Amino acid sequence: MTLLKSVVRLDANLPARVFHKKFARYFFFDNDICTSEDLISVTKLVIGESLGYDLMASVFASSDFKYLGDLHMNEDWVAKIVSLSAEMNDSGDYGGLIILEQKKQWAIFQKSPVEEGVLGINSNKKPEAINDLIYENFVDCEKFKEWLEERTSHDIELVKSVGRDYLMSIVENYREA
Repeated sequence: MTLLKSVVRLDANLPARVFHKKFARYFFFDNDICTSEDLISVTKLVIGESLGYDLMASVFASSDFKYLGDLHMNEDWVAKIVSLSAEMNDSGDYGGLIILEQKKQWAIFQKSPVEEGVLGINSNKKPEAINDLIYENFVDCEKFKEWLEERTSHDIELVKSVGRDYLMSIVENYREA
């Protein structure tokens, strides 16, 4: 719980700052981190390519902050996260997950499966080789800023559906270091 309290603001949710700690980069997602195989796989790849593959994280339920288990880079993340999520669901908890790397190099926060989530990572390394995969699953503040300029009809629709105030709050609260 000490690790959790040192990194995550337990009373916060997006678009507010959910981390006490400032990370170098933020990636936002709107799939369910508990069940989306693509999102889970790409998240592991982004972390591994940015920080290496010798990391371990702790997994918590976002509803009551219960510790669910550890997540090692050498594990099958899809199987492990889906299994931890199923355990939560079996006990009546249908919330999201908080995953924190034990040296505080990265963290994931998603309050519930139907809400947006965020990956904060302390690496400025841009894994160019997987850029397409990253942006199929995540958006960053630069993309939100582009949307807010409303240059295309697609941007206008995105701003309308997500909400201008919400996007502006995200950009303000998650400016990269």
